[in-house]
Amino acid sequence: MTILGLDHVSITTADISRSLAFYRDLLGIPVRGVQELSGAEVERITGIAGARMLAADLDLGRGQVLELIEYVDAGDGKALPLDHPGSGHIGLAVTDLDELQRRLLDAGIDVPEEPVLLTEPGDWFGARCMTVSDPDGVAVELVQRQIRAPQAAVEENAHTDRP
Repeated sequence: MTILGLDHVSITTADISRSLAFYRDLLGIPVRGVQELSGAEVERITGIAGARMLAADLDLGRGQVLELIEYVDAGDGKALPLDHPGSGHIGLAVTDLDELQRRLLDAGIDVPEEPVLLTEPGDWFGARCMTVSDPDGVAVELVQRQIRAPQAAVEENAHTDRP
């Protein structure tokens, strides 16, 4: 048995239309499909009797999928804080963090004043990052990595303290 890699990341949302407006319309992630799911198979997979949900698959590229799920008439709508065990965040690679920051600001999304430039040696050196919240409070880290020549990356990683 071998793990082949990550199949998808899923977020439970209070309102799938609102989440699609954020991920599809503001962040520009294409939608592969939206459907309503229910029945015995959904109940067995989720462990929730009578489960009925709306689900949207968004195409992150390279075979990666972001799945948004709204449980119809279920859940308390509360997101876990970032420092709570079991919580997490989504990290999305972007090409132009400044343009995306402007787009989010124009839409009334609370964003940091400036992206953080990472300066510690290693794999993240030169990346610019900022974290925003989606409409349900899920942390979304936007990452613009510095494009480096392969040899520069090898030389830089040789200077880290890793074994």
